[in-house]
This record gives sequence, structure tokens and C-alpha cells, in this order.
Amino acid sequence: MENYKIAKIKGENNIELCDWKMPKLHPDEIKVKISACAICTSDQGIYRGARGDKYPNYPGHEVVGIVEEIGMLAATEAKVGDKVVVCRMNRCGQCPPCRRGDDNRCIKMSTLHRKGRPAGPGGFAQYLIVPDYQVFKLSADADMIASSLIEPVACCIGSVDKANIQLGDKVLVIGAGIMGLIHGEILRLRGAKVAISEMDEKRRKIAEDFADWVINPKENMESTIKEITDGYGFDSVFVTAGAPKLVPTLFKYLSGGADIVIYTSYYQKEGAKTLIDLNDLHYKEYRLVGTISPTKYDFARAVSIVNNKSIDLKKFIRTTVPFEDISKAFDMAIEPGSYRIVVTM
Repeated sequence: MENYKIAKIKGENNIELCDWKMPKLHPDEIKVKISACAICTSDQGIYRGARGDKYPNYPGHEVVGIVEEIGMLAATEAKVGDKVVVCRMNRCGQCPPCRRGDDNRCIKMSTLHRKGRPAGPGGFAQYLIVPDYQVFKLSADADMIASSLIEPVACCIGSVDKANIQLGDKVLVIGAGIMGLIHGEILRLRGAKVAISEMDEKRRKIAEDFADWVINPKENMESTIKEITDGYGFDSVFVTAGAPKLVPTLFKYLSGGADIVIYTSYYQKEGAKTLIDLNDLHYKEYRLVGTISPTKYDFARAVSIVNNKSIDLKKFIRTTVPFEDISKAFDMAIEPGSYRIVVTM
């Protein structure tokens, strides 16, 4: 095949399919025929023009497919014909963060782009050619629609690792979007009791399947939390949604020594700044930490729990849309309250 089809975001709310010349494999690369790719919130942000990304952009990083060709030096368990999921993050393996296992913050990540490849992860396409370390083998019976959400699971595993979660801990998750719900699933696999706080009534109803308690923050939130925690406060909180000014208000709902994990990113016009009373951190020994993207280890664990059927990803998917209707798929994805839209090739 000389050319293949790939989706290109040309500008705000403007995406189309175009031809891309099929590159030759480097010896360490694997060619994947893509089966499906889910539309992430970051893809939506690029499409809406909310992230300040340069155009054109070739989005798509929640990718599953079938191995079609393997470079002669590629180190992989996968064979031609195997189902795989792709972690579309470049990692040099040599910089200090990579060497200590924090490869999600690889210093050289942006310099590892290979000539002749799309500017972006490029997962909304018929094919993807990637370095061997980005390919993870799925089980033979893997659901190729649901498995496109392994990358979000990996992100949430990395997020949960940022807190010192112990068996029986009571944990608060802010937001019942897809990432809040996946946090709930991972936290319960860790043995925690989970409360999810959500403003939207429909999402609160959905959250009942992912939490031990669902909180309406508009109705007596403080007294509700006191009742849930016997007055001691939550052991940790994960912020997956909400405005920056929300974060300082959460301190009063936490026990001493609690972890505050900022999972969400902020693209509001007013920015991400907020005021925090440092004495709250000092006297209560709170730990405030951010989290971004999965390490290879996070991704491997996500593949393992999905292969072992420890988490059901189908319930996070709203619908599937064929590749030729990519513009329709993105318009559906940016609708308020939408869960994952998966594009099928």
C-alpha cells in the first residue's frame, strides 16, 4: 500500500480525512493496522481550539489494532496477526526521569519525532507505525472496541499511585466524567471505599455503579461528608473536574495527612491559578501532587487488568462511529455529558 487514510484537524472544529504516504519501517518498529481509536478529552480540546495547539494536528492516542509487520530488530512479544494496544508516547529511555521509571515525563519526548511521520499521535488512521516499546499485546479474546480505553485506565492507575491508598481508606473523587468513574473502579480494586461528588443529576445516577457513596455538592456537602467519614474527613481526594478555585475548598473535607491529587488540567480562559493557604498544608500535613500521562509500567498494568477482565470498559463507551464519519464523531464527543466515542476503522 503506497498511501493510507489519516484524520487531520485543520483548524477549530475542522477535521477531515487525507492521504499519507506509507513510510518504511525502521528496524525497531511495528506496523499496526488500526481497528479502533477512542476520542480523548485532549483530542476534543484540540478540535475545539481550547488548547492552543498548532494546526494541522493528527490526533488519536487511544489505539488498538492488529500487528501487520514487525521490524527485524523490534523487541516484542507480539506476532503478526496479534491484537495489540498502542501507548503513543515517545520515551528516550536514557534521560534521568526515564532511568528512574518516570518515563511519562521523558525530557527528550518532543525531540524523538521521526521524519515522514504525522505531527501528532496519528491514531485516527488506517495504519500506525511505532517503536516496539509502544506496543502491548492483548489477549486473543480481547474486545477491540472496549480495549481502546486501556490508555485512560493506565492514566488513572498512575494517578492512584500518587496517593498512599490503604485497604479500607475512604476516598473522595471530584467529578463523574469518564476519568472520575475509572478512578472509582481502580480505587475499589485497591480496596478503598469511594465517594464521587458530581453536580450533574444524570451523571450522579451513573456514578452509583462506580462508588459506595454519590454526593450532590449542591446539597449539604459538608454534613454529608461528616456522616460518611464519621467526622474525620476523607483519606485522599482526586480532582478530575471542576474550576481551579475548587481545590482550596476541599481541604476542610480531608483528614490530616491526606493526599490531594490533581488529575484534571485547566484550559479555562481565566487560567489555572488559584490561592492556597500554605498553613493548611503545613499544619495538616496535606500532600498536594499533580499527575499526567502513564508510564510504561502503568500501561502494562492496565493491559493486565483488562486482559484478566478485572474491569469492564464497555460501560464507559457511548457509541461507535465509522472512520469515514470522523467529523460527526468529534461533534458528538464534544457534546456536554458525553462519554467515550470510539471511531472504528
